[in-house]
Amino acid sequence: MPRTRAVCALSPDQVVLREVNIPEPGPQEVVVRAEYSSISTGTERWVITGQFHPPGGKPMPHPLVPGYQKAGIVEALGAEVSGLRVGQKVFATIARLDDAEVIAGWGGHIEHSVLPQSEVIPLPEGLDPVKAAALVLTQVGYNGGARPPVRQGDKALVIGDGLVGQWLAQMLRHRGARVVLAGRRPERLAVAARWSADLTVNVRETPLDEIARQEAPGGFDIVADSIGTAESVAGLLGLVRRDGHLVLNGYYREGEHLLSIQQLHGREVTAHAPAGWTRQRLETTLGLVEQGVLHVRELMTHILPVEKASEAYHLVLHKPEAFLGICLDWRNR
Repeated sequence: MPRTRAVCALSPDQVVLREVNIPEPGPQEVVVRAEYSSISTGTERWVITGQFHPPGGKPMPHPLVPGYQKAGIVEALGAEVSGLRVGQKVFATIARLDDAEVIAGWGGHIEHSVLPQSEVIPLPEGLDPVKAAALVLTQVGYNGGARPPVRQGDKALVIGDGLVGQWLAQMLRHRGARVVLAGRRPERLAVAARWSADLTVNVRETPLDEIARQEAPGGFDIVADSIGTAESVAGLLGLVRRDGHLVLNGYYREGEHLLSIQQLHGREVTAHAPAGWTRQRLETTLGLVEQGVLHVRELMTHILPVEKASEAYHLVLHKPEAFLGICLDWRNR
């Protein structure tokens, strides 16, 4: 039985690099050797700490492999795979294990991933693999920014200065909106001011209602939330204009998904709730990354060798220092 390295969450507070068993590829599967895998810092924190599950559902058990996105190189092809070649650079999502001690979760942070061809996307020639390593999460931001209609000069407010908020803002601005990004972390707002938004606001210094009075007295055409808490959603409807658009682009944990439909109805506000990924959206997002519309490497504040996975997840779980995007480098062994 083949073995490879994987990042494993042993408990809600312990993440390590260890060896796991992987299966031989099936006829329609591909083996991808990771070069970089990107941590989805919000979702993976919820998964590891047992807070990611459907209402009334159960969390994933430990030990598990977190994550769902990596850029790598094709190492082997199943007998029925076509359109890919060994040595080709690709993006890959999920993977499966054949290990009695560790569950795959989505199987993101695995050195040799066995996965269906449908979850493997060829990368453009010469593209920096770091730019593709966070493609699922980049696509989440793209998806939120692509959903509401945008007219040139529309005013958009994005709540949240994390990765999803930044890519959501980049997409709305690319489509012609004037984007205000509101957050709480000065170092992330500085990144947003350079790459993602026309105006950034620290809500610890300036309340959202004051921002609205200054920037959109009649209400924003689009208000997008990327945080995913009841507190973040509570005041949003008062900021969007009548017949405007509300984008709910966070992950809303159980107890954090309360929204008054009557309030939407009364002001004829359209709500969008994008989530997950599709191959078509991933491919569209990859094209925008290649064109430089969506900036990825510029948002990666930490690119760490995979041997420092424990340190990377200590950063995610306990936040001892500032960070934005975190990538694990698997290339040196």
